[in-house]
Amino acid sequence: MESKTELVEETIILDQEIDDISYMGFTSKVETFDPFDLVKIDSLSPKMKRKAVRLQKKHEGEDGTKSKYVDPEVVSGYSLYDIVNPPYDLDTLAGLYDQSAIHYAAINARVMNTVGLGYEFQETLKAKRRIEKAHAEEEKLTRLRQQYQDLKEDLDETFESLNIEETLIETMVRVWQDVLTVGNGYLEIGRNNAGKIGYIGHVPATLVRVRRKRDGYVQIAKTNKIQAVFFRQFQDKETPDPINNDPKPNELIHFKIYSPNNTYYGIPSAVSAATAIIGDKFAKEYNIDYFENKAIPRYAIILKGAKLSNKSKQELINYFRNEVKGRNHGTLVIPLPASLGTNTDIKFEKLEAGIQDSSFDKYRKSNRDEILVANRVPAPKVGVYDNANLAVSRDADKSFKMQVIGPDQAIIEKKLNRIVSEFTDLMQIHLKKIDLVDEDIQSRINDRYLRTEVITPNEVRSQIGLPERYDGDVVLPFPTNVKKEQNDAGKNGPGAPFGNDNNSASEPPKSPTGDGATSDPRASGAQAERGENQDSGVNNDSTSKFNQGEYNE
Repeated sequence: MESKTELVEETIILDQEIDDISYMGFTSKVETFDPFDLVKIDSLSPKMKRKAVRLQKKHEGEDGTKSKYVDPEVVSGYSLYDIVNPPYDLDTLAGLYDQSAIHYAAINARVMNTVGLGYEFQETLKAKRRIEKAHAEEEKLTRLRQQYQDLKEDLDETFESLNIEETLIETMVRVWQDVLTVGNGYLEIGRNNAGKIGYIGHVPATLVRVRRKRDGYVQIAKTNKIQAVFFRQFQDKETPDPINNDPKPNELIHFKIYSPNNTYYGIPSAVSAATAIIGDKFAKEYNIDYFENKAIPRYAIILKGAKLSNKSKQELINYFRNEVKGRNHGTLVIPLPASLGTNTDIKFEKLEAGIQDSSFDKYRKSNRDEILVANRVPAPKVGVYDNANLAVSRDADKSFKMQVIGPDQAIIEKKLNRIVSEFTDLMQIHLKKIDLVDEDIQSRINDRYLRTEVITPNEVRSQIGLPERYDGDVVLPFPTNVKKEQNDAGKNGPGAPFGNDNNSASEPPKSPTGDGATSDPRASGAQAERGENQDSGVNNDSTSKFNQGEYNE
């Protein structure tokens, strides 16, 4: 019997039909926009309009008719404001902060451990020398201490009043977050009519560019009246505003992560870990797409002894693209007429091999480790505890504090103390550091330093947040020094230290001898014997009493 191949028409009717088989995907290209590339000539100041005209090539006829064409390569913010283009697109770097959970957590961990723990004002070397000179006069020392304590309270109130919307810690958190995200951070300083500092705030780093002459900074304003704003370098009171002719432009302090590849801008760690951040993002999207398809992998449909019509193809494609996604459980029925015989078959072959559940698990862990290394953050700081033990965590925390957080805090303190120096030269701001020891261990360390005359009681009180004592700047006497003073005074016997009234009462009277001299009764006799027994660990009196049952109930 001759076998025939017939057209199979399914009876399944679905709501949606697909005209043709097509590939559905998405583009991974990210559109970036630099606000400095496009400049509105009409919104510029008269001075900047004249400069824009000079920069343009003359397009005009012999009779003076001019072209209104604006060359975007010439009349851009970078040429008009004489600013330097960053080596990497700042908006793209800022976008990486939100695309990776590990990168996000690592930056936040560094920010909070660097500037988020608070700050305090401490005496400068000049103030400490004044305290040392006043030790001889108790009244002067007390008055000086009270003066310094009042100065600290005044500085706290002043710095918190320089921004009514944010605390100083909030401002520094935003600045340092910009530094670690895009490599640059800017702290704005505003002055009142008297020339004194009256405002401290944060300026987003993605909107600021550095002037080529290094005489200031330019921030894009994106308003109809003002296209850009000029900022001076901090404590520069002479450079004129080349953009808007502002007689008193504000000032900026520039924080950056230095890179030898660019001396104008800093380059963040995200650049070296960009492939890991983007790869981790695509791996997550792959897994999401996998579960959106109800964990159904890609299939190839193989027909043997039959041919599908266009309508059947459309219904199959529609099933896999819509029905599988939209329902947790579904059934596809393809009836095969008996007239086709036994040689007709339809197979569904997987096009993917390997584990589909949580794909790229090892790849994502590798990306995680690379991101943490680039940000120089220990894994436990971001909640990752793979193969972590207490000893390794302590060593990692110590290295994190000494090699990462410590140098960053030193850089920040130096720049902030330039601001403090305009208020006083007796105090400096210090950022609080992370604690690697608990209170019990720290108290033992302080006790050791106190007994060895390394620190004074007031330094310990300042460390634990207590007010200073008027007599707390004198170091405690070292035990060997006390013994030496006793020897020098001839007080070798037992009792209180030299200078204590109880010292003389601590020595028993000496009994007279035949020649009128005195001797210590403990030097011989029963007392000497008992002393020798005690030194050797034997107590005859107590032993005999225990043997006789005198101490037994």
